[in-house]
Amino acid sequence: MRGKVGAWAIFLACLLLLSFAATTHYSKTADLALITLRLALLAVLSILVVREQWHHRDGQRQCGTDAGDTILQRFRRWYYDEQTHLR
Repeated sequence: MRGKVGAWAIFLACLLLLSFAATTHYSKTADLALITLRLALLAVLSILVVREQWHHRDGQRQCGTDAGDTILQRFRRWYYDEQTHLR
């Protein structure tokens, strides 16, 4: 329930920011904020993907329930609501 409220809050904040883009006075500020947010998200995801590929290439795997999981795998499990597989 807590995750849904947070997701709705982010969605409504984006809608509010987009509504500012429709007005003439705030359009440049809203565009700059959305472009900055998109570029920051792209940079973070790019860094995570490159880091994941380096770990996969080096073959670094650790034993344990959550020790070997990477950030992208955790995010995928959270997004698709998958259960953790115990080994």
